[in-house]
Amino acid sequence: MAIDMKLVHDPIHGGIELDEFAVKLVDTPEFQKLRRITQLGLAFLVYPSARHTRFEHSLGTYHLARLVSTRNPEIEEGVVYAALLHDLGHYPFSHTLEALYPKHEENTRWLIKHGGIGDILEENFSLREFEGLLKNPLVSGDIDADRMDYLVRDAYYTGVAYGIVDLERLVRNLCWDGKRLILLEKGIMAGQNLLLARSMMYPTVYQHHTARIAGTMLVKAVELEGIPLEEIRFMDEVDLVAGLRMSEKPEVRELIKAIDERKLYKHVFLSGEDPGEEAIEELRLELEAEFGHLVLVDYPPKPKFEERNAFVLVEGEVKRLSDVSPLVRALANVGESYWRWGVYAREDVKEEVQDALEKLL
Repeated sequence: MAIDMKLVHDPIHGGIELDEFAVKLVDTPEFQKLRRITQLGLAFLVYPSARHTRFEHSLGTYHLARLVSTRNPEIEEGVVYAALLHDLGHYPFSHTLEALYPKHEENTRWLIKHGGIGDILEENFSLREFEGLLKNPLVSGDIDADRMDYLVRDAYYTGVAYGIVDLERLVRNLCWDGKRLILLEKGIMAGQNLLLARSMMYPTVYQHHTARIAGTMLVKAVELEGIPLEEIRFMDEVDLVAGLRMSEKPEVRELIKAIDERKLYKHVFLSGEDPGEEAIEELRLELEAEFGHLVLVDYPPKPKFEERNAFVLVEGEVKRLSDVSPLVRALANVGESYWRWGVYAREDVKEEVQDALEKLL
């Protein structure tokens, strides 16, 4: 008997087939909320077409996981559903608010345990078992279905020319040895290309200075509003923005209005030298004491470029991708050099903040 499959049309992968159980998961309120969470946060202020969401990315990740699993039947069947739900816990504007709240992976596990979607999962899995599937290398690894989808999808919707990855060759050359994914020798060039794409997408898209400023302003607005975790984990972007616009606190309304109208804060200081979290926090407290919400310190996490650690099979021996590819080693080092932390201020106080920084730094 043929399995009834639902077809979803996707600009990246063409047709994505969802089986009956996947459809039940997609139809839950928790998953449908992902339609209203943008994949790249506030990057649409720079790339206007970057309005794609965590919803279609999750479908794409599921699709790629199915393709790899079909070629590797030893992979547990539930891994494809873990790929589908891997981003379930994202807050509004994706990674932006992880500066204030637990990482989305932790929130995903919480929603699975406490949300209605957990009841559906328990039809086929124990929740403890499913939590383990979320850590499978095909879902969360060095070269995984998540990264393979988002690099190509983000490049497509931003219109940049850097996220060109040979997904077909990667899928055909990823093999499961019982505990890890191994990239065969014919796939090494495609693996290198994945890291090349991300090292170029990092400064041009993921850490674009305008998106960083807008995101830092949003974080400050949410921090001032004092939204508890118990509320934010159920919000979408419509809920959050509407609430901030109606805030009783004038500084919150001011910040969200500036984002709405794209009247963003200006760079006062940028540096690639890391003074450490303690020094950054001291600087933040000093500036806030004098300027309040009119000045913001942005200290983003450093990129990891996990692709360098991928396992590859070369002449019958399993090695790390960085050990067999000088290009990968070089790209990882170059990528780290793009990291910056910065100080931003409203335009009318920019000169005063510059004077204050000269004394503090």
